[in-house]
Amino acid sequence: MISARQVVEQAGLDVNILIDRLTSAAAAELSAVYRFTILTARPLGFADEELRQILQDIRDEDRHHFDALVGRIYELDGTLPDDIRQFLKRSHARPEDGAAVDARDPVTTLIEDVRRAVDPYRGLCDLTEGKDHRTHLLAQAIRNEKIEHQAWLGEFLGTGQPGRFHRGFRGHSPFLTSLTATPQGADPPA
Repeated sequence: MISARQVVEQAGLDVNILIDRLTSAAAAELSAVYRFTILTARPLGFADEELRQILQDIRDEDRHHFDALVGRIYELDGTLPDDIRQFLKRSHARPEDGAAVDARDPVTTLIEDVRRAVDPYRGLCDLTEGKDHRTHLLAQAIRNEKIEHQAWLGEFLGTGQPGRFHRGFRGHSPFLTSLTATPQGADPPA
C-alpha cells in the first residue's frame, strides 16, 4: 500500500519541507494554548469574564489545531522532537518573536498575535495547493478559524464584523471538525 508520504512526494512536493512547516505550526499552536491558559488564569480587567470566555474558546480551538497538525505530521511519516524545548524553538509564534502580552492592554496585543497566527497557514496553503489536498484542506480550515478568532476579539472591542460569537459554537473548531467527520460534540481526532 502506498503511504501518504509517497503520494505527496509523487505530486512533486518536498515532504521534509512540508513536515518542517507543519511542525513549526504545531509548535506555535502548543505555545498559544499555553499562553491562553496563563491569560485566562489571571485578572484581565474590564469585561473580565467575557474576555476570559473568548480566550478559553480560542485556546480550545488551538488545541484542536495542534492535535490535527500532529496527526498529519505522523501520517507523512514525520515525528516530533522528544524534548519540548527543542520542539517549541521551531514555533513561528514564540513569545520572544513578538511583543509580550501587555497587562495594561491585553486585547490589542492578543489581536496582533492572532493576526500573525494566520500567516503560516497562508504559506502552507500556497505550498500544498494542487499537490497535497489533505494538508491544503487542513491548512485552510485552521486559517479560517484563525480569521474567526480575529473576528471574536474585534467584535468584543466593537471594531470588527460579527464572527461565530455565540455560546455553543465558539471553541468547537467547526471548519476543522468538518474535515474529520467527527460526531457533533466530540473532539476531532489527532
